[in-house]
Amino acid sequence: MKKLLITIALLIIVSLIAPKLVGGVVETEHQSAINKLNKNPAIIINSTTFTRDWFAGKAATEMTILLQDSDIEDITITIEENLSFGPVMFTDEGLQLALSHSQANINFMGLIIDEEIETFINDKIHLNGLLTFSKDIVATVVIDEISKDIDGNKISSAKAQAHFTLENDNRVFGEFHWAGLTATTNNESFIIDDVKLSLDQTLIAGDYYQGSAISTGDFDFSMAAVQSKDALGKEVFTLDNLLISAISTVTNNLMKVEMSYSAEKLSSEGQRLEKANLDIILHRLNVEVLQEANTVMTELSANEQEMFSAQSMEKLSALTVKLLADDPIVEVKNLSVGTPEGKIESALQVSVDKKLFDANNLMSIMAALKADAQGSAPMPFFDKLGLTSMIDMYVQEGFIMKKDDELSVKVNFAQGQLNVNGNVIPL
Repeated sequence: MKKLLITIALLIIVSLIAPKLVGGVVETEHQSAINKLNKNPAIIINSTTFTRDWFAGKAATEMTILLQDSDIEDITITIEENLSFGPVMFTDEGLQLALSHSQANINFMGLIIDEEIETFINDKIHLNGLLTFSKDIVATVVIDEISKDIDGNKISSAKAQAHFTLENDNRVFGEFHWAGLTATTNNESFIIDDVKLSLDQTLIAGDYYQGSAISTGDFDFSMAAVQSKDALGKEVFTLDNLLISAISTVTNNLMKVEMSYSAEKLSSEGQRLEKANLDIILHRLNVEVLQEANTVMTELSANEQEMFSAQSMEKLSALTVKLLADDPIVEVKNLSVGTPEGKIESALQVSVDKKLFDANNLMSIMAALKADAQGSAPMPFFDKLGLTSMIDMYVQEGFIMKKDDELSVKVNFAQGQLNVNGNVIPL
């Protein structure tokens, strides 16, 4: 019994003393993150404060986001955080075991924002952060369900949630889910249904804080439907099962990026398309050159006047030479869509003959381009669009091949010369 009482007493003492010690660690990590963020060329940290008591603390950071657009003013915001110190914390999300938990509010400085919008940001959007024992950052964003009826115009948005983790400063993973919204006016109705996003990216070069990250991994986005109807209930626009995905891998310091876009159905103004696909692959991109290009483009974007200067062109030409050394290829593996008259499909592969590229003339890349493309489509599709005479003219000139009701074309571009179905076209 005596040992149990001693153990309980020690736990109580540790629980009372630990938050004070943890608070110091949290302050150090918070300042470290601010310092890293301040190295981002698109962000200026104007001020930061951190105050801590025994069990809790407050932090306030004012930053300016540089939009690099002469027509749009830069945005200045303040992030105010209410912090709880671990190792054990009771929060709105329940019991948390971590170094700290924060609840943040974002205020826009110098912008004229409608009072209702400002109230919405503060009351409906909830930003929470968790600093784990391994010093990973877990961010949670919750947007509450919204329902509005203004002058007969109704909008209802479902709850949205996002959870993302920055692990060891070199991996970002998480997901976002929004059940969608419906909007109805006197003239039309609009629906977005079930939006999801997930990613898992691992840093291989650059820095997430500085905006120069190059990473490998996957990205997936889906939207179940978008639908618009007029006042009579007639469909104006419909998009079903939109999917976007990307995956990047690296072998021998060369990156391969595969991107895929697809939609199950697309209809607008009486035109109905199905199974639309676009698959793009980027081959043999040198990681070190990509990182260097990130740095150069960041520097150039900070000064629009320098973007097209002779010195900038020299930098871009030098980068192009380095990138072409590994013979990169852009491949449109599949660009296709189904129509009631049949399938339209095409493919394309583009590369650059590095021997023809002149480092002293960036525009010489046009003459160094090599491209091969082919495509096919049903003639009835163009008949329905009233393009029969135009297609027939191109068929007679040899720019389009026709066999029965099937149209096809093969295009090659090399050494500045365009070849269409074996016919050389002077440029």
